[in-house]
Amino acid sequence: MIRLSAAIAAFAVLATPALAEGYLYSDFEASVPHIDLPECPEGMADRAAICRVTINNDALHIHVFAEDGDQPFIAVHTFYEDGFALTLDR
Repeated sequence: MIRLSAAIAAFAVLATPALAEGYLYSDFEASVPHIDLPECPEGMADRAAICRVTINNDALHIHVFAEDGDQPFIAVHTFYEDGFALTLDR
């Protein structure tokens, strides 16, 4: 039983976020259905970034990725149905 506990503890240490790989835009682009925004909405990013939108149930999510380097994930901003308005331009 002590060996099992030690193995579980060792695995828990190895699974820490410090050892996790970052989430890159290339991973997102290939696996998540989304809409490209021509520019990030004001206040969404504090540096040069690209923004993409996903919709799930009654929420709209704006995913923010850095423009430079490997384009790492920066943040996600979630808005529920009473927090946004959609406009359809034809």
